[in-house]
Amino acid sequence: MPKVRIKNNEVWVDRKPISLVSGEVHYWRLNPNYWGQVLARVREMGLKTVSTYIPWDYHEYARGRFDFTGETDQTRNLKAFLQLTRRQKFWLIIRPGPYIYSEWPNEGAPQYAYRYHRLHPQFQKYALHYLTQVAGILRPFQATRRGGHIILLQADNEIDPWPDTFGHQYGLNQKPGMFQEYIRSLYSGDLNELNERWGTSYTSFEQARPFIATMLSGEQGLPLKGDKELKRHLDYFKFKYFYSRKYAAWSVETYRKLGIDIPIYLNLYPFFYAHDWVQMQETSDMVGVDLYPSSEFSEDSFEHRKFIDKIRYLKIVSKVPYIAEFAAGVWHARHYETGILTPNHYRLITLSALLGGTAGWNWYMLVNRDNWYMSPINEWGRVRNELYEVFQELVAIFSRIHPPSLVKMNEVGVTFNPLQYAARTLPHNSPILTALYDSDIDYEFCDPRLGVPNKRFLFYSGNQWLEASSQENLRRFVEEGGTLIAFRDYPRKDENFKPYSMVGFEDPGSALFEFKKKFKIRLAPGRPEIELISSIYNFDPVRGKKITADFGSFGRMTVGYIKEIGKGRILHLGFEPTRELILEILNYFKVPLNSHSVTRDIKTALFRRGKRFYLIAVNNGDEDKSGSVHLPGMQKLRSKMRARDLMTGKEAMISHERRHPFTFEVRRKDGKIFEFSPLV
Repeated sequence: MPKVRIKNNEVWVDRKPISLVSGEVHYWRLNPNYWGQVLARVREMGLKTVSTYIPWDYHEYARGRFDFTGETDQTRNLKAFLQLTRRQKFWLIIRPGPYIYSEWPNEGAPQYAYRYHRLHPQFQKYALHYLTQVAGILRPFQATRRGGHIILLQADNEIDPWPDTFGHQYGLNQKPGMFQEYIRSLYSGDLNELNERWGTSYTSFEQARPFIATMLSGEQGLPLKGDKELKRHLDYFKFKYFYSRKYAAWSVETYRKLGIDIPIYLNLYPFFYAHDWVQMQETSDMVGVDLYPSSEFSEDSFEHRKFIDKIRYLKIVSKVPYIAEFAAGVWHARHYETGILTPNHYRLITLSALLGGTAGWNWYMLVNRDNWYMSPINEWGRVRNELYEVFQELVAIFSRIHPPSLVKMNEVGVTFNPLQYAARTLPHNSPILTALYDSDIDYEFCDPRLGVPNKRFLFYSGNQWLEASSQENLRRFVEEGGTLIAFRDYPRKDENFKPYSMVGFEDPGSALFEFKKKFKIRLAPGRPEIELISSIYNFDPVRGKKITADFGSFGRMTVGYIKEIGKGRILHLGFEPTRELILEILNYFKVPLNSHSVTRDIKTALFRRGKRFYLIAVNNGDEDKSGSVHLPGMQKLRSKMRARDLMTGKEAMISHERRHPFTFEVRRKDGKIFEFSPLV
C-alpha cells in the first residue's frame, strides 16, 4: 500500500512529492450540478489540490441520523464529491471538524453538542460518534489506499477554549473546574508557592482565579501592577495552551484509532493567545497558520512586518511553513473593514509570504459561497477575470521557483518568545523588529526554548524575563562563538521573575534621562558616528569594552559595552535601536546581508537552489519606486549573469561586482520575483 509522509516541505505519496498549494471548495454550499465546472476552473488555474470542510451539523440532519450520500439532499453527497475529485485526479485536503466555524451556526457543531466545551466528556462522546461516521466514509479515499487521493486531514479547526462561552465550565467564575485543577498541577500541589508567586492568600486551590489583562485593541483594561500579577496573567495563558494541546492530542489520537493513517495537521490563529505553536507541532504531523491581512496591509504601519514575522516563526516550528487558510475573498461584514481586495492585494500578500519563507498555502475561499464574496471563482464556475488571472500567475510563479526546495540566505537571527507576545508584555511595535524591518534586514526567528540558535549573529527581542532553560541556551550560543546583541531589554529574570542572569549581561548603574536626549556614539574608534535620541542606561562600572557618549554638562557616560564570553561576545546597548544603528552594528561585525534594499519601503529576501538565485522584493510604500538592491550574497557567481523578471518575463544582463546594486521598478504596493542564473 502507498505510504504518505511529510518531508522536504512537501507531502510525499511514495516517491511522488506534492506541493501544498491549494484552494478551498465547499461542496455542500454549491449546487452539485456545478461541481464539475467549478473544479475545471480550479484545474485551469494550475492547482492540483483542493481542500474542504465537512460540516457535522449539516450531515447529521436529525439527532443520530447521518447522510453522506445525498439521500436527504444532494448537497450532502460527500461521497460523490470524493469520487468526482478522485476521477478528476485532484489531491484532497479534508477538514472534518468536529468544528468548522465557517460562518455556520454553532461553529458547525449541532446544538446538543455545542452546550459543552471540547474536553468535556459529553462533548467528546457526541463528537466520537460523528467522527466514527465520517471516518468510515473517508478511509477508502486516503492516499494510503490504492487509488486514494486524500493526502492530509485537519484535526478540528483553530482549537480554542473559548473562555467567553465556556469559562464558567472551566472555573473562571465561581464554581471550580479545570482551571483550578491545572493550577494545582502546575504548582505540584504547593499552595504556599502559588500564594508566593501570585501574591495571594488562598486557603485552597479551589479559590484560585485568573488575573486577565485586556486583550482588545484600544482598551485600557486593568494594568498589571507588578511581577505577581504578571505571573498570574501568564499562568492563565499557560492554562489555555494546556487546554488546546490536550484537546489536540485527543482529536489526533481519535482519528488514528478510527483508521486515519495519512498525516494529520492543525491550523492555528495568527496570534499566540490560544496556542503554543511548538506544543501543537509536537502533537501533530504539521501545523499551519491562518492569515487574513487587510487590503494591501493598510491596517497600520506594522501589519506588513507582523505578517512576515508570523511566517518566519512558523518556518522554525512546523515541518512545512504552510498557510492553512490564506485569505481569498472575504466573509460577510469583514468587507466593511478590509475594503476592496484588489488584484494587486493578492500579488503583494503572496510575494510577502514567499519572502517570509512559506512553502505552501490554501486559498480560503477559492470559490464563492454563502456569506463569502470576491473570490476568483463564483458558485457557477465562472471566473472573476481581474482576480483569476493574478491567481493563475501566482500559481505559475510557485511552480517556476518551487519554494519548498529553496534555501533562504541570511545570517541574522532574532529571539522570539510567543508567551511574551501573547500576554502583551511586549509592544506590537517592537523597536528591534521595527528597526530591522526599516533597514531591510532579512532575519530568521530563533526560539531559544528549542535549543541553541543556529545563527552566528543574534538579536535579543524580548523583555526582561526569560525561562532559565532559554537563558542557558543563549549562554551556550555565545560560548560556542555566537554574537548576541541586546538593547534596553535583556534577560535578567527567570520565568518565576526571580533574579537570574545566566547569559552574562551587565546591569546598568543608572537609567537616564527623564526626557529623551540627543547624543552620538561610535562602536569603535574610526567607525562612523551615529546620532540618536533616546533615554539611556549608564553602565558604569562595567566589565568589557566600553562604548561611551558625550552628554555635555552631564559628562561622558558608558552607554554600552562589548564583552567576550567563551568563543563569542555580547553587545549590549542601553538605548533603543534605529535603522542607521542596526546597519552600523552589522557592518561593524561584518555580517553578510546577502540582499539589501537602499530604497525605503522595499523589502527583500534572497533564496538559492543550486546555481540559481531568486530575489523577492516587495514595495509596501504608497508610491511607485525605482529600487536599488545590493546583492553581496551573490559574490561567488560569475561577473555576468542573466536576471529574469518572472512576473513580466523580461530579461536583462547585469554585471555583478561587490555591492553592485541591482536596479528595478515596482509599482505602488507591488512586488517582483527575479531569477538569476550565470550566463553560459
